[in-house]
Amino acid sequence: MGSLQNFVPAMTHWCFGITILVGLVASEFTGAESIIGIFIAGCTSTLSALCSCTTIVTNEMDQIKRKRLPNLLGFLIIWLDILTNLVAAATCARLASATVDYISQGHFREFLFGLEQHSLGEPWPDVLGVTIILVVTVLFMMGLERSSTISALLFLALLCNFAFFTFIGSFHTVNNFQKLMDSFKIHSPRMVLKASAICSFAFVHKMPSTSKNNCLRIATIFFMPLLFYTVLTIIFNLMTHYRELDGTAIPLIQVFQNRDVDWARPVLAVCTICVACLLLTEVLPCVYYSFVRLASKEWRVFVSSIQYQSRLTGAPVLAIFAAGSLTAILAFACPLSHLIKLLNVSCLIKCTLNSCQLVYTRYRPDILRPNPEGPTNIHYSKLNQSGPGRSATRQHQVSIREKLRGFFGKTPQYIHKLSSPKAASGIVRKIPRDKTKRSVEEQECLLFEDYNTKSLNMDIDSSSENEENEMEIMSCSEGENSDSSTDIDVIVEEYWEGLRVSTLGKFNEKNPSTQTTSIIVIVCLILTTSAAVGVALYIFHIVNFYWPYILVICIGTLIIMGLPENASEKSKPTLLPSLLFPLFHSLSITMNTIMVSIIIINVWQGIVFWTIAGLLLYWKCDCCQCGVLEPLVARATSKVDAEHIIYEYKEHLTDSIIVAR
Repeated sequence: MGSLQNFVPAMTHWCFGITILVGLVASEFTGAESIIGIFIAGCTSTLSALCSCTTIVTNEMDQIKRKRLPNLLGFLIIWLDILTNLVAAATCARLASATVDYISQGHFREFLFGLEQHSLGEPWPDVLGVTIILVVTVLFMMGLERSSTISALLFLALLCNFAFFTFIGSFHTVNNFQKLMDSFKIHSPRMVLKASAICSFAFVHKMPSTSKNNCLRIATIFFMPLLFYTVLTIIFNLMTHYRELDGTAIPLIQVFQNRDVDWARPVLAVCTICVACLLLTEVLPCVYYSFVRLASKEWRVFVSSIQYQSRLTGAPVLAIFAAGSLTAILAFACPLSHLIKLLNVSCLIKCTLNSCQLVYTRYRPDILRPNPEGPTNIHYSKLNQSGPGRSATRQHQVSIREKLRGFFGKTPQYIHKLSSPKAASGIVRKIPRDKTKRSVEEQECLLFEDYNTKSLNMDIDSSSENEENEMEIMSCSEGENSDSSTDIDVIVEEYWEGLRVSTLGKFNEKNPSTQTTSIIVIVCLILTTSAAVGVALYIFHIVNFYWPYILVICIGTLIIMGLPENASEKSKPTLLPSLLFPLFHSLSITMNTIMVSIIIINVWQGIVFWTIAGLLLYWKCDCCQCGVLEPLVARATSKVDAEHIIYEYKEHLTDSIIVAR
């Protein structure tokens, strides 16, 4: 079950794709437009997922996010992710409500005094959807948490939904060749891009957090959903012709009514309701965990009382109540057609901002400055630790060989073999043999503090004979200047060679990343986004040319590729090669912006309102912070699991000493 939890975000996207998004796209567009649109949406989402694998290195000392451009982009990404999850939860409630209303033939809607006033035929105001959200919210406030059991049940219900529709639907296809050909025509590229924009949320936009190989992750986010969605689209188009079920909220269920398979409708409806309700338990925690994160000392956007947790259940009741209230408002008032477009638009804008932030962070000046003396690439650690560039087996063999030489040898053997001066033989010869047993312990004293402490303890326990030998060594070193300098060299070699030096990253001394570089990157990103909007205007036939916009995108990408990268960022692993990093991000920004421009016309008011509200909260005064419930928060922070927080930036901490060269 532990590996299943890593793929829960991917399974969330699969549920939306199989239950509602693919059916709506297949009912509104032709089969060819739907299949090509699904493929384009999968490629764009996979590109965004690959681009999101870049690790961001932040300064550990800077815990509080200051009001700067990179932090503003990070806040907007979290803020849009909250909107995406809120709309996703409201969509689940509306889907379950519309399914119940369809199975009851409208009697349940009449019982709840609902009115049908929207294009997809779902009830409004949706009292049942609000009731579902309130029930789930109360369960979370009483202590319900995410679990592998709920994830397994959701996966089982999703498989039953897909298998039942494909198996039963394949036996009830339309045998009319003319209708079949009409259902697979392509009317315009604009319709294809619109279909891809509507089903873009059906694919994963972020890599699953698992240690498995990359092939499994690529198959999870691209090939498997592409196969499922293509099969669903083909079977749906074989069962009906073009726009036969346009304007319905649950076309996958209503298509069985058109084929006179009435017994299949309640079975598929039960599977759909189970998927929607179980999916709500996976989506809603993402909202209130994001609220808790924004109320922490890292961001200080919300009042700290949002972090208050119940003493009985340990749940952040105030954050859960806020998330449930906002979701209920959306489910009550917003129609399903607008929710689906708002869901995709917010997700696409979030991916665009994420790519912009990663590109800016990679090309701005070095941000890893733990030492006020300046940046460094020296990383010291103890010899017995396994480090980069040296395997554990090799280190184990060297350790055994050194112990054997120290046991049979007459003199202490040091780590360095290249600079063992012959002039020091006269000095080392006078060291007693009983000290050879301590040579192995002396090799472990690699730092100044450890070495001085252990040496002091050994000198206190030594005998008077050892003191006389040491005095003899000192007198010998005073008599000969060369031996004195050699003695100092031996001590320095013991210290320096007792430390293993590894680099954090190569210095870019010739072309360092400067503030001018970051400004150039910002300008190129703005031009790339504007050119992508121009391409979308050409698709809408508002402008009659598109080559200048393509040229601007290419020039901006080439300029970014020629700029020097951040040294600390370049050393971090990523799935994208360093040369292709700007190219992939530019393509991701361009494709996401084009798809946003196509479907944002109907929902731009909601995006603008949510963005303005977030900016007002972000730039508010710090005097609005409330510290009344801080002690209660400190006592109950153990229940907030850090792995559930979205967009958590982790740092790799080692037992190391960072010094300046």
